[in-house]
Amino acid sequence: MRILMLTSEFAPVRGGIGTYAREVARAASALGADIEVIAPDYGRDNTVEDRRLPFEVRRFAGGLHSMRDLPSKIRLARRSMASGQYDVVHAADWPFFIPVALSQHLTDGRIFMSVHGTEINETQTLLKRLAIKCTGVFGLRTEIIANSRYTGELFRERFAVEAQRVHAIPLGVSEFWFGERKDRAATRAAYGIPPERIVMVTVARITRRKGHPATLAALSDLSRELRNHLTWLVIGPDGEADYVRELRSLAGSISCDMRFMGALPDHEIRDIYGAADFFCLTGVHDPSGRVEGFGLVYLEAGAGRLPSVATSIGGVPDAVLAGRSGLLVQSSIDDIARAITKLAENADLRSALGAGALAHARELSWARCAARTYGLQPAARPSHRIPDHVPPAIQPREPASAIKAYSASSP
Repeated sequence: MRILMLTSEFAPVRGGIGTYAREVARAASALGADIEVIAPDYGRDNTVEDRRLPFEVRRFAGGLHSMRDLPSKIRLARRSMASGQYDVVHAADWPFFIPVALSQHLTDGRIFMSVHGTEINETQTLLKRLAIKCTGVFGLRTEIIANSRYTGELFRERFAVEAQRVHAIPLGVSEFWFGERKDRAATRAAYGIPPERIVMVTVARITRRKGHPATLAALSDLSRELRNHLTWLVIGPDGEADYVRELRSLAGSISCDMRFMGALPDHEIRDIYGAADFFCLTGVHDPSGRVEGFGLVYLEAGAGRLPSVATSIGGVPDAVLAGRSGLLVQSSIDDIARAITKLAENADLRSALGAGALAHARELSWARCAARTYGLQPAARPSHRIPDHVPPAIQPREPASAIKAYSASSP
């Protein structure tokens, strides 16, 4: 099978779409497909890094997408699609939707377009919807690949496309996250964390929709004894400057060992997963229209046998199986606080859900994702049964917190 993938985001830039494009291409190649990826060069020579990949990467001059880049992308898609006989032409993200649609007459191959969540809402302006309609982006030849059931349903709500042309295919986890990590005790010692402490870790850009204040407010609701026994490691680059300042100010108002670690390389994050007790990311609904289409980071933590505390928004329920790989709760401070308490106080529960998180991460491989996307023969792999353990229901209780009031009124 010959596959042409066009993406506006790729290494060396780090991001969800870039990860998706690289890992699907890598997995498709391992399953026997002949795949070419067309990606921006970001104004640098990427030859050395690209040669390490098991597929061909053709770079074009450019960086992160801007609407002024659309004419050049249209010309690029036309040249690329006319240059070879492809079984599949895959627009891995929305900036290549119109370019591929305008050139689909140049190929007999199947036309795939991947949707990731937020861009579905961002294309609802009158001008963008008109452009999509006039160029036949979601015409009868187009098959939609959604990264979760939620994203697929959101797409169908916004566009009149038949259900049989929308395929919800959850993302996968790179084998890297299952790899060797430093000894738990050594990692804790390196960060000055005593062995008896419960370590909760969050990995996400510090931005509003990731919900750090909700977690912080929940921590303020814990008993003083438990809060003094817990360390919260917050890993990720800063987002909106005003939001980061507010969060840091709030963090100083409660008695808790909360550490802002900044952006860390993946190998250090993998080591920290091995030294932590559970993962926590409590995303909130974003009025701007940005959504959590899936939640790959929960699976990466699961590969380190970490169960998750997560809020049931967007596509997260595909990444965190409620009661099997983590505790999935509503976006309320009470529910988050109770879930954190359950995992912090119950080692047996952490172990059972951690085993389920590992099994779920193993099941959702990139090989499975590529096989389902392109109709390739999946590689044989051992079955990893996910435990059927379901923790007791979380009962409501009365909260009281100054931080809770801030969280409830924050966007």
